[in-house]
Amino acid sequence: MRRAWLAALLTAASITAANAADKALVISIQADPTGFDPEAVLNNTSGFVMATVFDSLVRYKPGTVEVEPGLAESWDISDDGLTYTFHLRQGVKFQDGTPFTAKTYVQGLDRLFKKDDPNYIYNTGAVENLVDFTYDAVDSYRAVDDRTVEFKLKYPSAPFLASLAMVWNGVVSPTAVAKFGKDFRSHPVGTGPFVFKDWAHGDQVTLDANPDYWGGRPKVDRLIFKVIPEPQAAFLALKNGTVQIMGDVVTQVIPAIQGDSDLQLLTQTGLTINGIGMPTDTKPFDDVRVRQALNYAVDKKAINDSLYKGLAVTMTSPLPPAEWGFDDGLKGYPYDPEKAKALLKQAGYPDGFKAELLAYTSARGYNPAGAQLAVAVQGYLKQVGVEASVQQMEFGAFLAKVRSGKYDGMFMTGWSGDNGDPDNFLGEIFGSEHIPVGNTTRYRNGELDKVLLQARRENDHAKRVELYKRAQAMIVEGAPWIMVNSTLQVRAARKQVKGFQLNPTQMFFDMEK
Repeated sequence: MRRAWLAALLTAASITAANAADKALVISIQADPTGFDPEAVLNNTSGFVMATVFDSLVRYKPGTVEVEPGLAESWDISDDGLTYTFHLRQGVKFQDGTPFTAKTYVQGLDRLFKKDDPNYIYNTGAVENLVDFTYDAVDSYRAVDDRTVEFKLKYPSAPFLASLAMVWNGVVSPTAVAKFGKDFRSHPVGTGPFVFKDWAHGDQVTLDANPDYWGGRPKVDRLIFKVIPEPQAAFLALKNGTVQIMGDVVTQVIPAIQGDSDLQLLTQTGLTINGIGMPTDTKPFDDVRVRQALNYAVDKKAINDSLYKGLAVTMTSPLPPAEWGFDDGLKGYPYDPEKAKALLKQAGYPDGFKAELLAYTSARGYNPAGAQLAVAVQGYLKQVGVEASVQQMEFGAFLAKVRSGKYDGMFMTGWSGDNGDPDNFLGEIFGSEHIPVGNTTRYRNGELDKVLLQARRENDHAKRVELYKRAQAMIVEGAPWIMVNSTLQVRAARKQVKGFQLNPTQMFFDMEK
């Protein structure tokens, strides 16, 4: 293991030496990205990079999920909420020189929706995206003129504007899409502050400052996302200064970060939830009593205190406490192993059962404890007769397995909010229309689907809050997850790093600053 640390440090040192003439910023990440097409690749590690390459029509104000102008400098919404008109910023170019216009923007939409489009996204390989989530209400779209885009909606969509700001709706160069085809995922071209240079798989992603960025030239010349899977190696690289920002912070190194006068620990209230998913269409998890029993079996407070070092609160709702609409009247599932045993007996499993528990190996923004969570849950389940066999996989392979719709074991799961709207949690993770990619537990509840649809189409904020409270109660009762916690977002940086600001979505937005 010490050799692995040394190798990581030597590699990072060579990066710094090679770029001594440049002002380079190195960010450590624990897992390798899986690609960089915002409409085809859906995981936070890839999103970290894409947030620096692509812009969207609108963007989030730094440090928040409040919407402000992006590639559209202004917009109008009709009184009935059915027409959105965006007025585009002039003089913007994609990083390959293609002008950004209403026409080129619409070409990107055609790629998503028109099966006869030569660059149709679903012809490029396996696709995971939030296209349906974002555009489900859209009836039509068009370029009104060179700098005006209009969307017509079939019905009001309260989250629509905020969803357009997500990293997953980054605007892509139609020229590059046509040039690279299926390979666009490895050759991303947007209008963002950093230009993709190369990707050494399993090692690093290198990006150069975009000198023509419409928001002003970035303050660093080069951005490097360095893959360092071993937490102690990443910490030593940060301590030595060969890494300037630690993107994935594991709880075990937090005390050492706090004790180093050259380092700063950065935290922000998290739009995160974290737990263990159960395939609700597969025995024994198709019985709600089993799912509720496993919730009672796990002492979440003890896990939070021991594994998460006080950086997490027990999850009592499928929304994090920082999300508007969170129902603080819900109590979730307190630790009660006797009740767990009684429910298992009622469900026909008086002696428990055996199951696999799939874990990913790297820390995540919503789970800085990584695979240790699975081990802790395994211990509690054993006390009520459930033997969970923990299997660990690299994150990309893990995602492919749990999103296949075929996996029948328990699995670690979590979510970071993408747009600041409750629908991004409740609808995307628990709505039946998002099986199996977002709704990996394959949870189906027709009444819940109706409430979520009503909330999505309701523009009255107070009414939406009440609808989402109903939805939260239904999901807690249905218990598709062992609900563990909601964590603070945690990152670390060297103290000479100035202007770095966390965003509740976990993405590396605003890195030009």
